Amino acid sequence: MKLTEYMRGSSTGVKLIVLLVLILCGIFVIAIPMLFIRGEYAPLTGMYLQNIGMFILPAWFAAMLFWGNAGKGLHLNKAPRLIEILCIVVLYFVATPMFNRLVEWNESISLPAAFSSIEAWMRQQEEVAAAVTEQMLQIKSFPHFLAVILGIGVLTGMGEEMIFRGVLQQTVQGESRRAHFAVWSCAFLFSAIHLQFYGFFPRLLLGAFFGYLLVWSHNLWLPIFGHLFNNSMVVCIAYFTGNASDNELEALGTAQSSTTWLAWVSLAVTVLLLYLFYKKVFSTPREIKGISSDGK
Repeated sequence: MKLTEYMRGSSTGVKLIVLLVLILCGIFVIAIPMLFIRGEYAPLTGMYLQNIGMFILPAWFAAMLFWGNAGKGLHLNKAPRLIEILCIVVLYFVATPMFNRLVEWNESISLPAAFSSIEAWMRQQEEVAAAVTEQMLQIKSFPHFLAVILGIGVLTGMGEEMIFRGVLQQTVQGESRRAHFAVWSCAFLFSAIHLQFYGFFPRLLLGAFFGYLLVWSHNLWLPIFGHLFNNSMVVCIAYFTGNASDNELEALGTAQSSTTWLAWVSLAVTVLLLYLFYKKVFSTPREIKGISSDGK
């Protein structure tokens, strides 16, 4: 029996193991050139290699094994509609005050004294991640700006969505009706794997939103665009404000500003728009199911 035929009929557990092996192979391959990368652009170069070697290629190979046709299996075989793209952009800006307040709350969480060592470790991981991000966002020219957009925006958006939503979420959901379980479990893993506890809950909600975009539309380009747009806005803000931490957009809705009330308005309007966009734009008349063995 051919390997592809075996994989298409294999269990969820077997597919998850194969996906993990493909990711580990990708880590091993990119570890070799990473040994020789030095200098100020090393983190950005490493991000390029990580997204291609750990996410994009393993996701593509896994989709070929699991569903035969990677494009169909990953739901990359149809272009998104302009109205769908516009809805995601509108949701981003409407939800910004709500997310700013959630980020602020998440950063203020303190664990009980008994878990002080765990909290110290989490704070340290947060500082390390923040330092790496800040280094990458020290943009010196417009070509450098485009290179950062490519790494943080395009490649990260494609890579993480192909792995977490395109392969992992659909594999967990399978042929059953476990859509909600698949969305939230993969969103949890998506947030946890970043090892940034003080941004865990905002990233969890983002991951769930991206997951539901795929469930509703059967089009992975929508969560890819949402992820890409979210990350690219961070780069744009850093570039056009000189990486200032006190820009007005990131202060909207926070307790440190005079617009705390805007977070609640943002929450209400975001929920309303999500419902309207789900009913009128994102959802399709097809029944929500997993992907069959022939990739349809």
